[in-house]
Amino acid sequence: MRFFLSLCILLFAFPVYSMDVSPYSIGQKLTTKQALELTQKANNRPVQDWKLPNQSPDNEPNASSIKYGIALLSDTTKLIGPKSSDPKMRYSGNSLNCVNCHLAGPSNLPGTVPLGIPYVNVMNDYPSFRARSMRIGSAEDRVNGCMVRSQGQGKPFPSDSKEMIAIIDYFKWLSKGTQLNQAMTGTGLPKVTFPDRKANVQVGQRLFGTFCITCHGAGGKGQPSATYGKDGSYTHPPLAGKDSFNDGAGMSRLKKATRFIYGNMPKGTTAQNPTLTVDQAYDIAAYVESLQRPMKAHREKDFPNPRFRPDDYAVPAYFKGDKAAYDKAKYGPYPSPS
Repeated sequence: MRFFLSLCILLFAFPVYSMDVSPYSIGQKLTTKQALELTQKANNRPVQDWKLPNQSPDNEPNASSIKYGIALLSDTTKLIGPKSSDPKMRYSGNSLNCVNCHLAGPSNLPGTVPLGIPYVNVMNDYPSFRARSMRIGSAEDRVNGCMVRSQGQGKPFPSDSKEMIAIIDYFKWLSKGTQLNQAMTGTGLPKVTFPDRKANVQVGQRLFGTFCITCHGAGGKGQPSATYGKDGSYTHPPLAGKDSFNDGAGMSRLKKATRFIYGNMPKGTTAQNPTLTVDQAYDIAAYVESLQRPMKAHREKDFPNPRFRPDDYAVPAYFKGDKAAYDKAKYGPYPSPS
């Protein structure tokens, strides 16, 4: 009886948020027809207004876990980076913090900026169909996808690790008060109409020198902190080189990088009041994508069903020596809008 009461208290404290993927289950591989039907089902969900928790996590029964999740996402490099003082804690493979892409709002909570790849509705958006694997993926799968791509040559968290539990606890706390199995305004990145042309790397380099170099440094190598030698941290993140995301990360794709830059850069920009034009963001993104970065092994196994491959994911094996098709995937032009 005591166990039952404890379980009820836990469930009421943190309801099980999830997207309805019935009749499928996490890990299940889908056919093309099943994937299309489930994608349409997800796209047709009701859309709720943007919502953040109206109180701090201090009074939650698992406040310490939520706060640890916040710390992991905010100070990823120092806590679990490749120079962590505890070798067992070296999960991340580079010097990026999760909050570098999942931007923090005025509260300094990671993933709370509208159209800045927020976390606020993540527990209502998973489990979901993942085109990269053609399987149903969980929120935990999505976290680990970032660990081995956006976090360079990182390694996945065990599902029962203190770190994974803390991150998911934070996601659940962000979802408190939201409507089960609904989409939300402000998630993802802004939609844009892409220029009907190939992106210009040379123009992008010049624009980078005007708008980006002060923070991200020459060649996109970032600004190492005073303690870089000890903990590998940066005051402003690198966009290239060994300390940045690898070529299997979402941000390695030109369209996604364009949308992120347009809606969120330079620092302080919002999607509602952008600084750059889409054309400028497009060319800057092309320059960033032209820079050297770590390579993800076995990218040719990503997106096994060609129908679901992003048109800006430039993997040589997909194009079987067709250089023109490869270059178009890397630098456009692309169909619009997106």
